[in-house]
Amino acid sequence: MPLQFFFKSIAMAAAPILIAAGCGFRPVDVDVSFGPGKPADGAEMDLIKNMPPDNIGFILYDLERKSVVKIHNRSRAFIPASTTKVFTTVAAMNVLGPDYRFGTRISYRGSISGGTLKGDLYLKGTGDPLLTVADLMDMSDAMKKKGIASVSGRFYYDESDLASTVSIDGDMEPDVSFNPGVSALSLDYNSISAEWKRDRERGAMDIFLTPSLPINHAGLSAEKLRENITFAYQNRSGTESWFLSPDKDTDGIERLPVKKPALYTAYMFSTICGMRGIRLPRPEPGTEPGCARTIAYHESSELTDIADLTLTFSINLAAELMMLTTAKKITGEKMNLADSAKTISAYFSDRLESVSWRYFRIINGSGLTAKNRITPEQMVAVLAYADAQNYSGRKYRSCLPASGWEWSLMNRLNDPETAFHVWAKTGSINYALALAGYLYTKSSRSMAFAIFVNDIAKRERYDADPDRRSSASARRVNTWLKNSKTVMDHIVTGWITEL
Repeated sequence: MPLQFFFKSIAMAAAPILIAAGCGFRPVDVDVSFGPGKPADGAEMDLIKNMPPDNIGFILYDLERKSVVKIHNRSRAFIPASTTKVFTTVAAMNVLGPDYRFGTRISYRGSISGGTLKGDLYLKGTGDPLLTVADLMDMSDAMKKKGIASVSGRFYYDESDLASTVSIDGDMEPDVSFNPGVSALSLDYNSISAEWKRDRERGAMDIFLTPSLPINHAGLSAEKLRENITFAYQNRSGTESWFLSPDKDTDGIERLPVKKPALYTAYMFSTICGMRGIRLPRPEPGTEPGCARTIAYHESSELTDIADLTLTFSINLAAELMMLTTAKKITGEKMNLADSAKTISAYFSDRLESVSWRYFRIINGSGLTAKNRITPEQMVAVLAYADAQNYSGRKYRSCLPASGWEWSLMNRLNDPETAFHVWAKTGSINYALALAGYLYTKSSRSMAFAIFVNDIAKRERYDADPDRRSSASARRVNTWLKNSKTVMDHIVTGWITEL
């Protein structure tokens, strides 16, 4: 993932608290309400004439005049896909504060003598979405400087701050890399690399994982898997086992998700320490005691920067960890994804009372599900609310990708008349497309907008199809997405050039 290196900092001194505070940030109260607006006109209706009218909804709102400019199905609920991350990141920065930092600590209880830690070692996470192997290497350096070469007690990993789960969306196939496990102790987006190479001389397939650890395994499947599914997953007595489909004739490489991130992170730390000549016991779950003494403390970048990366690169894991942390801050309780999502929902409905929250439903913070529902009006209300905030000198829109320039919008709305005029979050799952954010018109009007295109019936048929990963299914999906994106971008272009 690009820009990872911006998030590598470490404090070797003992930290007074494990989770940095948000420095007293208080969001500005905003009264967001919507009056009548101009319905979709002839030009827009001409663009959407080839799709059922209920399959598209949008709202365009003038932030300075506080008036609705264009509407179509503004109160109809749509699948928001990754634009759900707008709700998650705004709530996180408001509740935790834009300068909030996550902490990861290696600590011990006991004494150090003759190169041996005579006691227990603890690796504790609090939800850092961007912890890297390089950060673990820095922590191993701190172990070395402390004079530790072995541990006579136990090695505990502590993920107790947040609820953990083996995947974000339990309805999705287990091999999808962007649907990993979630834990307060996560590492490098909780994914690994699987590579396979055919040895022609031996007539055998070599399969290996990177990293290769005692808790993961790769082998050859006894039977051919469904089309476009490369690996089958099994949990074999706690070992995450991946089995390659035997019909793969060419060499290849694929990312796979980690199901138990905390255990994975602990084994990675143990492996890195072993490289440095530090022998650690087998990792096991535990809770860091209050009397533990810090060896190394890694502090993440500020939350605003994490939100920026999450929105720009649509990092699902980061969104879920921010949501879990935010919900815990609001309620004082550790909750699962679904309950945390309900807490975020209540947060906005309490603050934006002039907006109807009927039909609103989210079950996770990333949008990796077909079950979330958001109306265009609800989305724009949160965007207008976010626009009024000052996040340590940054506006929320600066965290979003710019049209024609960044990531998901790099090759969209990139003509001279539209490039940099849109700062928005994209959202895309099969048969659901979304775009939500801010735009500047030709006459320099500043607008918030949301536009959704869904085909719920096709999505339901897709979900029920056991061969939904087939090439034929993929062609149908890609055709739908391409056509829907064309309609969406033409509508947005019209708003920019005609207003």
